[in-house]
Formats: sequence, structure tokens, C-alpha cells
Amino acid sequence: MEEKKQIILENVGKLYLKHGIKSITMDDVAQEFGISKKTLYQFFKDKESLVEEVINYYMENPHFNLNDENNGNPIDRIFALRIHLASILRVYNNNLEFDLKKQYPALYKKLHDFKRKKILNDNILNIEDGKKQGLFRKDIDTEFISKLNVGRMLLTMNPDHNIFDESELASIEIFDKTIDYHLHGICTEKGLKYYKEQLNSLQNEKQN
Repeated sequence: MEEKKQIILENVGKLYLKHGIKSITMDDVAQEFGISKKTLYQFFKDKESLVEEVINYYMENPHFNLNDENNGNPIDRIFALRIHLASILRVYNNNLEFDLKKQYPALYKKLHDFKRKKILNDNILNIEDGKKQGLFRKDIDTEFISKLNVGRMLLTMNPDHNIFDESELASIEIFDKTIDYHLHGICTEKGLKYYKEQLNSLQNEKQN
């Protein structure tokens, strides 16, 4: 039963990303998975509990871990995160954030607080690890740069502020340009050389 529930959570999350929350009913979910509403309610008592568990599931998703050493050095990990974000942006719909903020404000705040803390902690660990490996400059203020990244990600990427339009927010190019700006500011000569090698490799893959 737990495996079935996990499959539901993962795939309902994809539905929310694509269509938003408001338009997806419990009937839609039951139909999507070929189960009765009675069976669905054995897993989730109502739509709000489903939304909450989907949010929790994605907050614990290891794909968003910037410091998974299995993904290589700190620069490699940024590229690994990029691959996962690109797959999300292909289907992402801003209605998800709007619906969450309007219908489930407590969950919206929980998600916002989680993103703020996670981006900060991940950046601190990533930068410190990069310093140890000689990829990032030792003279930069890790906490300051990390907080700057939190502000940049949460403010400029928030559709409420109208800094970027919807088409720009749905493009991986924003992430690419942000990372390029970020790494050019913190990399050592060794780090910049490695970053450019990885960037060239990525661009060659796109062309093939």
C-alpha cells in the first residue's frame, strides 16, 4: 500500500505542476490511477491532506539535494540539479504557486520557508565544499553569497513581483544565466576552467 501511495504522490505532483491545484479534483485523481474514490480516500482523507502530502513528498525529494556527493564535485552537482529542474520546467505551470497561496496559505508558507532554508543551507555547504576543493575562491563570504542567492531565487523567480514574465520563468535559460553569473563571481581559475569545460560539454550535447 505504501508503494502505491508513493506512486500517487509523485504523479499527482506532476499533475499539479502541469495544471495547477485548483483544477485537479479527487475524481480526476481517482480516474487518472484507475481506482475508486473510496480507495483514494483510504490514502488521503480529503484534497487538502493530498495536497499537503504531495508538498511534503517533493520537499523530501533527493533530486533537489545540491550536496549529493554521488553527483560529483560542487560544480557537477549544480549541473545535476539543472537537469532535474529542466524536466520540471517543461511542464511547469505558475498556477501551482497561485493556487497554493490562495487556497492553502499555511502550506504555501511552509513551502516558502522550506525553500528559503534549503537554498541557504545547500548554498553554504556547496560553497564551502568548493573552497576545500580549490574550485571556489577562499576569500568570498560564504554566508553573504548564500543569502544573496536566496534573495535572488525567491524574489526574482516569484511571479508576484513581475520581474520576469511567464515564458521567461518557464525557461531553463534563467537558471543557466543565473548560475553563469554566480560561478563567474566565486570560481577560482581552476573552477572556472572546469565550469567552462562542463558548459561546453552540455552545449555540444544540445547540438547532437
